[in-house]
Amino acid sequence: MSDEDAIAAVTKTLSGLILGALADVSGAGVDTKPLNELANGTRDKLVNIYLFQADVDGALRNADRLDLAPGETGDQPFPLVLHYLITPFVRHDPDLDAHRLLARAVRVLHGNAVLQRGELAAFAPESNVAKQLDRIRITWQPFGEKDIYSLWSAFQTPYRMSVAYEVSAVLIDSHRAPTAPVPVLKRGRNDEGPGVLAGVPLGLPALTAAVPPNNQPAVRLGEQVSLRGGGLSAQSAEVRLSHPLLPAPVVVPVAPGALTDNEARFIVGATGVPAGLWSVGLALTRQVIEGGVVRPIVAVTNEVPLAVAPRITHLPADVPQATDGSAVIDLTYTPAALPGQPVLLVFDGQAVPPDPPGTGAPRPADNPRFTVPHATKGRHLVRLRVAGVDSLLIDRSGARPSFDPTQSVTVI
Repeated sequence: MSDEDAIAAVTKTLSGLILGALADVSGAGVDTKPLNELANGTRDKLVNIYLFQADVDGALRNADRLDLAPGETGDQPFPLVLHYLITPFVRHDPDLDAHRLLARAVRVLHGNAVLQRGELAAFAPESNVAKQLDRIRITWQPFGEKDIYSLWSAFQTPYRMSVAYEVSAVLIDSHRAPTAPVPVLKRGRNDEGPGVLAGVPLGLPALTAAVPPNNQPAVRLGEQVSLRGGGLSAQSAEVRLSHPLLPAPVVVPVAPGALTDNEARFIVGATGVPAGLWSVGLALTRQVIEGGVVRPIVAVTNEVPLAVAPRITHLPADVPQATDGSAVIDLTYTPAALPGQPVLLVFDGQAVPPDPPGTGAPRPADNPRFTVPHATKGRHLVRLRVAGVDSLLIDRSGARPSFDPTQSVTVI
């Protein structure tokens, strides 16, 4: 945290940065005078840094200290937002020379939007503000006509061209040391508290996650998914996949031997499962005996999310670059997007929508055409995004992850 010299340390650091930016201006300096005293100084050229207001950062006012371990308590630091007015002053030429000084000050503050710890320690070694955990940021502060009028009227001095910045947050620490109690080894007899055991209560079935193969973020058609949870034992089970654009769930039976008390495995079907984000649950059929009669009951688990990714089935290895620098990519994929599902081609880091329906001959949903602008020559990685889920660009089946070589094109 910061000590009581933190405000002065920030002002000195700003002054030092701006002074360095004025090194090529003969006789120029930096000052921190009130606005009505600018003309009384000894320098003919200077940039004045005036701290005209200090506010409290409301977002950090009640935040916990970052240097406290769990169970420790201490006074929160006082988070200050400092407002500075940057004013260039040239005694004999108040126009163009002053504008040049202002531009140098703005450039150096823009290039140092976050005050580095080394800068704070170098310009103000007397303060420990460089050691505070939160970084100190410099932000341009819009200054309206009313603000200008109010500020300069208060100093009863003619207006000079100025800009404002806010510097936040400067954390002023309390002198009171935090309390760090010794960890508790055992609760006393009269304060034992309830016993807690992690698990599924009363044997009710519950799912915790749907895990695609090879730690991938999504599953593709024909691949196996592992549903993990607890209390899943049953005579038989079926998976129920729900999609917001389908009127009814897709039901997939769980094969014998693929169901244990903690896991159910199933294969996503080759049809009827479009790409996108699904909800998946289990319906478990169990046998109960009532009055000497065996009858089945069905227990339904909660639902967990499952992403289904499209698979690019054909992608040209080489595409020519047009005279305007664009490249046209035709591809096919499965499963085809449902009406209303957005489709994008991610070309390296550029998202490209498919060509409009009126461009060229009508095309099926699983065979879109993309015109990539500014496609530079060379090899590019591509992904197909359907309803927010990307085709699997990274192959994680080996010892190390690698890019899928089939999901790249070369612009020639």
